[in-house]
Amino acid sequence: MKILVFGNPYLKDDSLAVEIAKELKIKDVEFKMCVSPEEIMQEKFDYIMDAVDGIDEIKVFDNLKLLNPHRMFSLHDFDVTFFLSLMERFGKVEKMKIIGIPLGFDKEKAKKKIQSMLTGHSPIKLKKTKQLTNV
Repeated sequence: MKILVFGNPYLKDDSLAVEIAKELKIKDVEFKMCVSPEEIMQEKFDYIMDAVDGIDEIKVFDNLKLLNPHRMFSLHDFDVTFFLSLMERFGKVEKMKIIGIPLGFDKEKAKKKIQSMLTGHSPIKLKKTKQLTNV
């Protein structure tokens, strides 16, 4: 299983997914740290993992419309959600699953939850939620 991990290790609010991926060691799971959204086009993967604003628990999304891309004002606002939305509009993206980690979530709790989800000890549940934005 391959998981593409997004986040900025230098920004506290956006580094949680990267920190978790670096610390988790799960048999048959490869975490690939990504520095730009374009890597989605270059890699085969099972999940994307990123920090998400507006949720209070770890969730797996299979509907990009639930991750509401924010309005862009400059290229600095170009993020994974915006890129995925563009890919979807052009028919370049198939169904995908995004592991969303809430901003400010306890790292140790997140590691346990994600490990449990990925090793099959706890089923990954797809939840219907309001529109959210990722960081």
